[in-house]
Amino acid sequence: METMSIGEELLDQRRRRRRAGDPRLSDADREILRRITSGDLAPAFQAALDADVAADPVLGGHDDDD
Repeated sequence: METMSIGEELLDQRRRRRRAGDPRLSDADREILRRITSGDLAPAFQAALDADVAADPVLGGHDDDD
């Protein structure tokens, strides 16, 4: 076995946790996120994002000089 420093071991632990996913999400939560990003809810989610970008000058990068 290769000897690791404390810092390397901590980084390895963080890397493993990140790859395992967010433990706060249930399987149902993951399914909803999958549907929002690539499933049947994606068009509605994209439309909501587009509306937010159009309405918010900071997000949309446009002037609010009306």
